[in-house]
Amino acid sequence: MHLDAKGCLMGLSLLILCVITFLTLVGDYAIKVATNAERGLLSPWFILGAFLYGLPAIGWFYLMKSHSLAMIGVMYSASTIVLLAALGFFVFREALGWRELLGLALAIAAVAVMSHD
Repeated sequence: MHLDAKGCLMGLSLLILCVITFLTLVGDYAIKVATNAERGLLSPWFILGAFLYGLPAIGWFYLMKSHSLAMIGVMYSASTIVLLAALGFFVFREALGWRELLGLALAIAAVAVMSHD
């Protein structure tokens, strides 16, 4: 299988998007845990979460060089929304009502619309 430059760029972009989404997800987890910590904003959990929030800026820099803000914004937002909803539901036992499920479906629909040329 031969990959052209565009295919390699898309593969690298997808990898960067996955890494920044993962860092955001772990950062959100740490901040959520910090909300129950005695020291709150001064807890190691919050500091870790804030640090992990800053790291994706490096990935955003590289993604913005070759993709529109609309495209990467939709892809990042949708993947983050879906994964955070799953994290909330499975780890923190948060409810998923019809509004949340509709929002998740619309986020996925936005990805489908944006991914077609």
